[in-house]
Amino acid sequence: MIGDVLTSTIIAEQLKIIYPNAQIHYLISTTAQAVVENHPCIDQFICVENKDFDSWRGIITLAQKLKKNNYSISIDAYGKNNSALLSKLVGAVQRIGYKKWFSSWTYTTAIKNSPDLSIYKTGLSLGSRMLLTTPFTNQVQWHLLPKIYLTDNEKIDGKNWLLENNINLSLPITMVSALGSSKDKTLPLAYMAQVVDKMVKMTGSQILFNYLPSQIDQAFEIYNACLPETQKHIFIDAITPSLRDYLKVLTHCTTVIGNEGGAINMGKALDIPSFAIFSPWINKRSWNAGEDGKRHISIHLKDVQPELYGSKKASAFKKQAQELYQYFKPDLMTSALNNFVDENY
Repeated sequence: MIGDVLTSTIIAEQLKIIYPNAQIHYLISTTAQAVVENHPCIDQFICVENKDFDSWRGIITLAQKLKKNNYSISIDAYGKNNSALLSKLVGAVQRIGYKKWFSSWTYTTAIKNSPDLSIYKTGLSLGSRMLLTTPFTNQVQWHLLPKIYLTDNEKIDGKNWLLENNINLSLPITMVSALGSSKDKTLPLAYMAQVVDKMVKMTGSQILFNYLPSQIDQAFEIYNACLPETQKHIFIDAITPSLRDYLKVLTHCTTVIGNEGGAINMGKALDIPSFAIFSPWINKRSWNAGEDGKRHISIHLKDVQPELYGSKKASAFKKQAQELYQYFKPDLMTSALNNFVDENY
């Protein structure tokens, strides 16, 4: 997933601090390469298709290729069966991963995935990654955050694309993460339309939607549910041709709002203010990195209706996600959204 790939780049940054002359290779899904291009701490990208990485045959074939590189260290930030097997087969001298049932067989060093809560007030996913670097140093840079690196020419390309789509660069531009990566990570479409209505009413902003080509019908469902006055502000057909092109445009936006996920994480990595709406079953503490109540604000159903959860963690309610989403009415977000607008528009 985009957020996982982007978040794990802080491992490479920490390693370059410890070992400035190290050669660092990053194994990722081909679909995520756009968010890490030009990263100064990564020397080579090894991109694989998801279908190849998810099969035992694909893992064995990939391991045979990677073993030729004679790696000194491998770090498994994914922490699943297939990545652990790959780590074992590649045969690096030191193999690091999280403590799991298979870790004694696959890794030489297994790390308990328990970030220090006194350090990570937000974004435990960052702490999890940085723990994987503790075998190398007593001076872990716990403050590191993921960054996306665009060239000056790419930023100009993004500006030109906006102009070509009749978007006024002197007026606010809001990117909306209109749809999550799955239904269980997507605010009901009618509710999202109300959120967009509120944003336009408060800011007069020009609205861009972030969605995949396969999600076009749902995107238009949100658009059609918006008020007629709101629709005048939405550039529904302005869709960038690639993920890298999306980043070129996002860097010129005033803010990014909507479903928590890749779009929000990319905005943060470009230092764009963000307002994230968490799925009812996602543990907010894991992915609210950098939240400060000003530039970066998030809201979770548990924040406004804690009685629905009792003493249980949000992750215990994955099967009830759709039911819980019905309680997450936009009116419950008004106060947080007002604060966000006051700070960033």
